Parts: sequence; C-alpha cells; structure tokens
Amino acid sequence: MIKTLIADDEIHAIERLKELLADYDQFQIIAEAKDGTGALEQIVSMKPDVAFLDINMPGISVFQTISSLNNPPLIIFQTAHSKYATDAFDVDALDYLLKPVSRKRFGQAVTKILEKLSQPHPNQPTPEPVAQDPIEKISLKVQDSIKIISFREIQKICFEEGLTFIYTKEGRFLTDRSLNHYEEKLKESEFFRTSRASLINLNFVSTIHKAFKGSFTVELRDGSTVELSRRKAQLLKKQLDF
Repeated sequence: MIKTLIADDEIHAIERLKELLADYDQFQIIAEAKDGTGALEQIVSMKPDVAFLDINMPGISVFQTISSLNNPPLIIFQTAHSKYATDAFDVDALDYLLKPVSRKRFGQAVTKILEKLSQPHPNQPTPEPVAQDPIEKISLKVQDSIKIISFREIQKICFEEGLTFIYTKEGRFLTDRSLNHYEEKLKESEFFRTSRASLINLNFVSTIHKAFKGSFTVELRDGSTVELSRRKAQLLKKQLDF
C-alpha cells in the first residue's frame, strides 16, 4: 500500500481528493491535515510515501519548508492559482494539480507516482559518512542547499507545533530529526535538556529567574526564555552552581 497524506484547508477539496483516491486500491490515506503546521507534523511523524498538499494553507508554509526535510515524501501540490506552477517544480514537486482536478488529470498524477515508486528505493536516505574523529557540526537541508552549523552556533533546539526547530543567530531552521537525536549527538558538548521540549546551549544562558514552587525560567542572550522544572533545576545547579 502507498501511505498517503492529504492536506487542504478546504473541506470540499479534502473530500474531492478522497473521492479521486478511492478509484485506486494502491493508496491508503494514513493522515489528513487542514493547515501547513499539521501537514508538516504528520509528514515527520507518519512518514507517508506521498503527500497531496495545498500550497496556500494557513500555518507554516509547506511550500517554503518541505525541501528542508531530509527525506520528504513524493509531493503533489494542488492549488486554484496557476501562477505557482513553476515554483512548485522548483521545490522538487512530482506534479502540480490545478483545482478543480479532473479524473483524467488526477490519473496522470497517479501514473507519475507509481512510476516513481517503482524505481528502486525511491526515498532511501543517503548513508551518512562515518567520521574517524568527532566533528562538532551538524548539517541541515535548507531548500536546495546543505547548511553546516557548528555546535557553538546553536542557541537552543525546541520541539514546537509538533516539529523540531534549531535556533541560531541567523534564525530558526526546521529539521525532521527528533530532540532526542540531538540530545544524544550533543551529549559531550555544553548542552542541557531543560524539558521534553527544549535543549539549550549553556553558553547562551544569561539569566535564571525564579518562578513558581521551585521552578525556574532560563533566559538566553537573545531574550528568549525556556521553562525549567524543579527536577531539571536541581541538575542544572550542579553544572552552573547557582
């Protein structure tokens, strides 16, 4: 079965996709979303083979961020505006459907999907090279480029809106790696897990504020804050001696 995600902020468009997909037994709809944030969250967590995505949904722009994922599904964009067609292919979309979608045109998209998936290992991740010595850098896919970020540049890594983001002075970068992955990768560096949702670089801590019932708030040099539970505060006190 072809695991399929459908995402559109218009209910009738979702229903139309379901109707069209019902003609093909190969497809199994495993997730739905009504905005960009939900669509990206489902892509990261459910790992569909194919995603039918509306370009103009509220929330995080899938159009701008989908190429930042390491192993995105096959993407079929759909929209009522033909002006996005060229841009859709610039982000490696497999096809572009203009609403309202006819059965004939949808069938052409299905043919492309089946041909692509018939190729050996279509979404097989490229093995990472094995380093002989620890390299204190991480790589992120940012659209058509690979961005290399030094550990010391990372201010914090947060799980927000169902997605993981890395913060540096340059801004916020989406990654499909988990917070646990980065905690393990950075365990020999000066990073501290403040909660289930945040991992901070201790070099960027500026102030620790007392909060309610023994909890604290950690303020970073950029003015942002993260919550610190009482249990985590006891562990951090041993490292920062406060």
